[in-house]
Amino acid sequence: MNFKIYGNEGSKTLISNMIRRSREPHSIIIHGDKGLGKKKLALWTAAALLCEEGGGEPCGRCKNCRLIAEGTHPDVVTAKSGEKGNYMVDDIRPIVSDAVILPTEGRMKVYIIPDLDRSVVTAVQIQNILLKLIEEPPDHTAVILTAASREVFLETILSRVISLAALPVTDAQSAEYLELYENTDPASAGEAVKAGRGNIGRCIDYLAGGLFKNGADCARALARAALGRREYDILMALSQTDSSRALFHECAVLFSEIVRDSMRIRLEGRTAVTVGCDEEAARRMSTLFSEEKTLALYDLVCSYVRASDASCNLTLAINSFAAELGEYFT
Repeated sequence: MNFKIYGNEGSKTLISNMIRRSREPHSIIIHGDKGLGKKKLALWTAAALLCEEGGGEPCGRCKNCRLIAEGTHPDVVTAKSGEKGNYMVDDIRPIVSDAVILPTEGRMKVYIIPDLDRSVVTAVQIQNILLKLIEEPPDHTAVILTAASREVFLETILSRVISLAALPVTDAQSAEYLELYENTDPASAGEAVKAGRGNIGRCIDYLAGGLFKNGADCARALARAALGRREYDILMALSQTDSSRALFHECAVLFSEIVRDSMRIRLEGRTAVTVGCDEEAARRMSTLFSEEKTLALYDLVCSYVRASDASCNLTLAINSFAAELGEYFT
C-alpha cells in the first residue's frame, strides 16, 4: 500500500500533531461519500500511530508500516461483516473483548470498523456495544469507525470521538492519481476526472466501466431528458436500470447530487463548488426553479433513493419516479 493521501490535509495535520504531542486519539470517526478514501485514511492513521519513527506520519519503511501496507500487522484489526455487508453483534463483540489484550508488535492496537452505515438494522446496537470501549479505551487501543455520514452515529458516540470528514480532492490531484494506472489514455482519464468531481474512487470506477460509470451515464441522460421536458426520454433513461436495483440506486443518488449542485449554484453563483457528475445540467437546472421548489425536487429524488434500498417493486418504482419527474419538469 502506498501511504500517500491526496487531499485531506487538515485531517492528516490534526492526527499528526496529536501523535507528536503524545496525545494519540483513541476514538475516531471518518465520514464522507463512497470513493473519497475513508478506508485509506483509516489505514494511514493506523500506520501513523504505530510508525516506529514516531514522527506523526507513516514513514513507509519501518517494520510496522510495512506490515500494515501488506495487510498483515497483527495489531491492526479490520472488522469483517457478513455476506450482505451488515455487521452482526457477534462480529463486534470479539473486538471489545480483545481490546484489553496488550499489542503484539506495536505500541498500540488499532481496530477499524468500516462502512458502519451499511448495517442499518444493527447500527444502534453495535454502537452501544462499542460505547464502553470508546468511553474508557485502554491506553494501548484506538478505534476508527467509517461511514458515509455522521448522521448514522449516536450522539453519545459523537461526543466522545474525533470526527474527520473525507473531502473531495482537486481535479488536478485526481488526474495525478490516474496517471498511476497503466494503459489509461488522456482522453479517458479526463472524462473520468470530469465525472468524478474530486472523488478518486469514482474516477477509478468510471475508467473500469463499473457501477459509477453506468450510474453516471444514466443520471446524465435523466437530467438532460428532464431539462428537455421529454417524458418519454425520462422513462427511457430510467428503464436502463430496470434489471438492477443497485444501478437504479446509483442513478438516483447521482441525480440527487445534480439537483443539490443546482441549489448550490443558485445560492452561491458561479463560484459554487459542485460535486455531481454533470455540472452543465446543474447550472441549467439552477435557473428553472425557486429555492423552495428545488428543495422539494431534492426531497422527491431522495425518497426514491430510500425506496431503492427497500424491498419495493423495482419496475413500479421506476415508472412512478419517471411520472413524478415528468410532471415536475413540465
